[in-house]
Amino acid sequence: MVNIKDVRISNSELKQSQSASGLVAVFVGATNGIGMGTLKQFTKLANAPKVYVVGRSRKASTLLLNELEASNPQATVVFFETEVSLMKNVDQICDEIKVKEKKLDILFLSCGYLTWDGRTETIEGIDIPHALRYYTRLRFTYNLLPLLTASPSPRVISILAGGREAEIDLTDLEVRNNFSGIKAMKNGTTQTTLAFEELVKSYPSITFIHKYPGFVDTGVVDRLMGTTKGIYALPATAFRWLLLPIINLFATSVDEAGERGLFLATSARYPSAKPKAEGGLWVPVPKGVDVATSAVEGVYRVGADDATVKDTPALIAYRKENAGKTVWENTLAVWERALGRSG
Repeated sequence: MVNIKDVRISNSELKQSQSASGLVAVFVGATNGIGMGTLKQFTKLANAPKVYVVGRSRKASTLLLNELEASNPQATVVFFETEVSLMKNVDQICDEIKVKEKKLDILFLSCGYLTWDGRTETIEGIDIPHALRYYTRLRFTYNLLPLLTASPSPRVISILAGGREAEIDLTDLEVRNNFSGIKAMKNGTTQTTLAFEELVKSYPSITFIHKYPGFVDTGVVDRLMGTTKGIYALPATAFRWLLLPIINLFATSVDEAGERGLFLATSARYPSAKPKAEGGLWVPVPKGVDVATSAVEGVYRVGADDATVKDTPALIAYRKENAGKTVWENTLAVWERALGRSG
């Protein structure tokens, strides 16, 4: 595990790191929760960073944007207002970023939400929560590969459920048959890791991190329980008001989750498969903390304490089957169909 004290030591050294000056970062899904916590830490502690924030509402994010700008007068913060469950919108944002920037150092992905609803498709034909947890995140990654590979030490981080990879139906990756939210979440988790492991073969200078954050008091469970209807509404309300406050006492705070998010984004503990330069841009690993290792070089599956986790039986089997190729080819096909529909 990585102790929170070591995380804070590493983060405190970021501003003093001259090699890390002028970092460019894109945050998708950072207007609340873990992404927001990480965004705040990065903007405050980085040395003259350029930060792109992608969210649904500029108006709803006004206070956050004001806080970010006040926390670091040297930071440049740019907000893009769009609905990222649509691939055409992702492409538009990425095109704008590619016009403005020559490199991208950090891509931090945490968009998504929980719902009791069944399959709810966008006009592009993708289930909305599944789009946010997988197709949107990988589309940002894919589109921004030219900028990422231009960085001395590029890094892509997806906050989802690394280490929870399970058996999935490789013939139904969009979860169209016998849909359930849990089934879709399993698909998104396993697809993310397999897609990262496929991408690193062609882009070994990029570090890919898939994190399971554990239980963080982001308010997402409270919001989910608040949407419960029918016969489950009463027990959901009881859980929300009686049990959840007690459970939250043992949860990780958004602030601490943000500190750990910044550590993942900036520590030399997580090197790429083929670094362009020793150490690169990142903060040296604190004394007593080991450099992380992984079964697939450059792809790290980490738990709530930022330690790498053991491979699951399903993941081991899928590697032998070269399932990453299947997942990636399907992902490309889904994007092509979706963009054809959006016209």
